[in-house]
Amino acid sequence: MHRITKSHLDSFAKSYGFENSDESKKFELFVNYSILSARLVNSYELDDVTSSAADDGIDGVAVIIDEELVISDEDANAVFQSGRKNHDVEVVFIQSKTSESFDLGDFLKFKESILRFTESESYEAADDVQKNAKSVFDVVLANVPKIRGGKPNVTIRYVTTGVYRQPEAIEKAKAYFVEQLSELGYFGNVDIEFLGRDEVTALWVSTYETVSAELQMFSSAALPAIHGIDEAYLAVIKAKDLVDNLLVNEDGNLRGHVFQENVRAFLGIDNPVNESIARTLSEINQATRFPVLNNGVTIVSPDVRVQGSVLHIENYQIVNGCQTSNVLFEFRELLTDSVMVNLKVVETSNEDVFSDLVRATNSQSKVEETQFLSLRPVVKRVEEYFNTYDGKDGRLYFERRDRQYVGRDIPAVRTFNVNVAAKAVASMFLERPDLAYRYPKRMYEQLGEQIFSDDTKESVFYAACLSLYRLHLLVASADVPQNVRKYKWHILVLARAIVAGKEVPKLNSKKMEAYTSKIISSFSKHGKAVIEPFQQAVEIVLSFDNLSDDRLKRQAIMDEMLAKI
Repeated sequence: MHRITKSHLDSFAKSYGFENSDESKKFELFVNYSILSARLVNSYELDDVTSSAADDGIDGVAVIIDEELVISDEDANAVFQSGRKNHDVEVVFIQSKTSESFDLGDFLKFKESILRFTESESYEAADDVQKNAKSVFDVVLANVPKIRGGKPNVTIRYVTTGVYRQPEAIEKAKAYFVEQLSELGYFGNVDIEFLGRDEVTALWVSTYETVSAELQMFSSAALPAIHGIDEAYLAVIKAKDLVDNLLVNEDGNLRGHVFQENVRAFLGIDNPVNESIARTLSEINQATRFPVLNNGVTIVSPDVRVQGSVLHIENYQIVNGCQTSNVLFEFRELLTDSVMVNLKVVETSNEDVFSDLVRATNSQSKVEETQFLSLRPVVKRVEEYFNTYDGKDGRLYFERRDRQYVGRDIPAVRTFNVNVAAKAVASMFLERPDLAYRYPKRMYEQLGEQIFSDDTKESVFYAACLSLYRLHLLVASADVPQNVRKYKWHILVLARAIVAGKEVPKLNSKKMEAYTSKIISSFSKHGKAVIEPFQQAVEIVLSFDNLSDDRLKRQAIMDEMLAKI
């Protein structure tokens, strides 16, 4: 392996706690993370997209609906029952090899695995990740009338540590595979690429590098001083500059993560408002009136600089204008120099102001209240609680917003976003690891209000994340077997019961403070007090024969496990 690639791989493994995995598994995880991160708006678990040793020739697979990873057929059905009729669906297949060669035989095996996944009505893969993805794919095919273009798209990546020189035999095999998939008729766009060390390194670097952009302003005005805001501007820019400089990455794809704080996801062209925007862009005379017919886009950035007529922003988020931005992207071929768009740019590093902007700018039309959970007051208090452990071994970082700690030398294994923290709390204290494991949408519907209630104790979040952090380290150091990572949500429940008792107080009670203090005290430093409870929990989990994915998705198995304590 090239030294540069090896250095990046080691950096990834150290940051995410995979140091003790063998090199081939580390590389699979590294490649899957690097490729999928740019395609997904929200955080996801690598365990949900990375196959095991029992895989059917596919190292990574993901079914992405509206830029979110869907890991269960139930969640997929919930998406298609939402009423929207223009969903974006992409199926991603990844194969990774630590060798520097691009082997034709290995590629053909990869191809056959994809064809089995696509065509087989009775798919018999032994790997749970692939089986779950297949069940989601089947739901997708049953709902193609609700998919943009009538078919999902497919992205296929074959990755090695070498340099791809387009050998004739492999290029012919690739062309024939494209032809086969097109003839099968299951997919719309078919995208097959071979990536070498330079390409995968660039993808990896883009996951942590600060995103910056420059825009030429047609006109602008600075707003007067506003409390909590460093600077603010109103500007008019070319719509195509917005698309090319802010919205699109180097691959020509939409930068999904810049919309993470915009709680109203793209509703599709069929949405009446978006249809109206599209109609405006399609008519030449109307298009020039765009800045007076459309409210424009609101951007928040911690670093805004204006030099003459050039606007420079870094680590920015689009907090309002998701629909406008997506429609402009969809109709980018129609954008001429005469099509302008309004821009509101706000510079602030104050997370409270950031949250207020997200809520205020997304309240003009109906937004489900569950989408605002991450903006609840308790989330701010949780971040402050985490910060009280600064300088201690149990120092963890709570992300109130996506990429909050990008550019800072903080190991990813110590960083917990709102979604992961919610899963940890739902598992550990509400004893629903089944929902965290496979049904995250149902988890928020059933438990979201309880988890994010204003009177939930902050220590609940910290204790749950601290426990998950310790488990990650124990797996990385081989103090517990690496193959138990998939049972982590169930292990959290058992470790909690072993350390603090099986009776769980309410999340908002005074008793919960004392209860969580037992956990935090036991897990504050690595040692015997950490290792023994987790080893006992792992023994309980592994004592169950045939612990299939189907059993883990049921609530009853948790009761059976707790009965062994």
